[in-house]
Amino acid sequence: MNIIAVFVWYFLVDRYFKLLILCIVYLTAPVVMATGSCANLLVHQSKTDGIIQTGDYSHYSNNVDCSWNISANTMLQLEFLRFHLWDSNDYLFVYDGGSSSSPLIAKFSNASYYPLTPLPAPVTSSTNKLYVRFVSDASSTADGILARYQGTVHIKNPC
Repeated sequence: MNIIAVFVWYFLVDRYFKLLILCIVYLTAPVVMATGSCANLLVHQSKTDGIIQTGDYSHYSNNVDCSWNISANTMLQLEFLRFHLWDSNDYLFVYDGGSSSSPLIAKFSNASYYPLTPLPAPVTSSTNKLYVRFVSDASSTADGILARYQGTVHIKNPC
């Protein structure tokens, strides 16, 4: 699917002369794909976005090690809708690329965000891939994480 963006600039140079600048930019709509290593934790997936979660509508399990590989034809954004980890030994890692050897751009634990505080800010990739990994230990669990991923289009100086 293509998107057409039209930018118009109108300038009045003097009383009799008007300058109109028209710029048309053709953009490709984001197309997103995702795979997950744990069953039932990639809960919604369309061509443009999806939802990942750490537990099936309840607390996540102990000793979990799940990952999601998200790719698109644009940069990606991960937005948190729920964030509650039990302790500082349960982690969510977000990498700017397709594997855990890519640059780490975010690391979250309950030490970072207690459930009564605001949700973490969205994480945006600089590439067309995000690798997300969730790890829990053998102690107690919590509600976990629910996050929406989507492709992003940034227009900088289009014309």
